[in-house]
Amino acid sequence: FTMGRGNYTEKDIKEAARAFTGWGYNGQGEFVFRQNQHDTGSKTVLGKTGNFDGDDVLNILLEQPHTAVYITKKIYKEFVNEELNDANVQWLAQRFYDNNYDITKLLQDIYTSDWFYTEKNIGNKIKSPIQLTAGIRRFLPMELEKDESQLLFQKILGQILFYPPNVAGWPGGKTWIDSSTLMVRLQLPQVLAAKESINITAKNDDDVNMGMVKEEQLRINRNKAYVNKGASAVIDWTLVNKVFEKTAREKLSQKIADTLLQTGSRVDAALLDNYIAKDSRENFVKTTVIQLMTTPEYQLC
Repeated sequence: FTMGRGNYTEKDIKEAARAFTGWGYNGQGEFVFRQNQHDTGSKTVLGKTGNFDGDDVLNILLEQPHTAVYITKKIYKEFVNEELNDANVQWLAQRFYDNNYDITKLLQDIYTSDWFYTEKNIGNKIKSPIQLTAGIRRFLPMELEKDESQLLFQKILGQILFYPPNVAGWPGGKTWIDSSTLMVRLQLPQVLAAKESINITAKNDDDVNMGMVKEEQLRINRNKAYVNKGASAVIDWTLVNKVFEKTAREKLSQKIADTLLQTGSRVDAALLDNYIAKDSRENFVKTTVIQLMTTPEYQLC
């Protein structure tokens, strides 16, 4: 997780482990170094030999240019594009290394670069389930009928918060999308608005769900089960309408789309118009927001 595979050997791992002997924590979770448990013998890590402790090993790792490159690649994939641009990565990694691993300066280099704002790097990442649900709830002021429904959606979509599949975390990217989760993602805004129902089986995948989901049919119906499961929500549409109250009616749908969508492409306005209520401005805003949130474009960031 620091240098990337291929830049160290199994012996380096064993020798580094010896250097970290004695490191621990107390009952309050505070770091404790237990000298009597520390291996004081000579160790060889990445070609350097000495009576190293944990701090020494960390310094040796930071001296390696591969460390800066590997960390830069991970940050680039997270904030820019999963498809790496070698020239951009090498430039960033060198500056990151020269700036003594200053994360703030690395992010500044990314966000102030012209290529960060190119069409290729905008709206190219699939939102994680938490990003998706948090984004919906952030834009739509709501009270869930039952808070437990948040866990239900996390189980169905394959990301239970604070329960990653392993120490590496969730793989992310295209793994968030499959034949079942895509339909739930597209239906979720309408489910919260109590206009749709979900009839789907959550994945029985211990790598994703950490054994927390049994083979059972997770069913949410529009009527009675909505009350039992608490999957729908009470949305304060008055506050949503205030966001767009100064926008002219003829520009309203485009303004809402510009606010919600982070992609260069746009939803077909003529097609969208077929599903929008036009009896009042309030209902126009409500139905436009919900319909845009159910589009594939809304799945991207």
